[in-house]
Amino acid sequence: MPARQARAALRPVDGPDTKVRTRTRAALLDAALVLFAERGIDGTALHEVAARAGVSNGTFYNYFRTREQLVQAANGLLAQRLNETVAAAYADVRDPIERVSIGCRAFLLHAQRDPTWGRAVLRGWGTSEHVSERAIENLISDLRAGKRMGCFSYKQERAALDLVQGAVLAGMHSLLDGRVDAGHAEAVVHHVLRGLGVPNRTAETTVAKPLPSQLAQPPQRKR
Repeated sequence: MPARQARAALRPVDGPDTKVRTRTRAALLDAALVLFAERGIDGTALHEVAARAGVSNGTFYNYFRTREQLVQAANGLLAQRLNETVAAAYADVRDPIERVSIGCRAFLLHAQRDPTWGRAVLRGWGTSEHVSERAIENLISDLRAGKRMGCFSYKQERAALDLVQGAVLAGMHSLLDGRVDAGHAEAVVHHVLRGLGVPNRTAETTVAKPLPSQLAQPPQRKR
């Protein structure tokens, strides 16, 4: 099923019960995220998600027919929430180079701080276009702004997106495997910026800047 059709199939339908359906779906996803973080995806039973959300098993299957649907939706929500956090954190930052640096470092450092989240996002990225689409909305805007301003130099937008995503995802893998030295996240972002045509000195200076306060500390999980 194409990604857009899959998203449409999971959206609440219009009608008098739309708000109830939206709240119930949100409760199921929040319950899934908490349980995935506590027990891992494979260690979480679907009936446990339903119980945590306070709904029956039958109600659960009205929203998600399979475990994979639930995992993909949860992964998409995770990426969306981080994307929104990053967007809020650098709302006052106008430099596209710094914005890309902040966004990339946020994903890498979040994965390092929360391995369960990192593995969930990596799994969803490889299996669901829905996850990656939500996560790169800001990146696309920043790349376009940077190219207009002469900050970035690339031939094709899709290739530039692949460069950034590929480096960040590979960096997350390395961080989660624990086979890297200190400063790995910053080194990955430095190479990303260089690949986008940013001068070496500018890339070094940008990556060395402190992250916005909202991203400098590990986020608190909802309980």
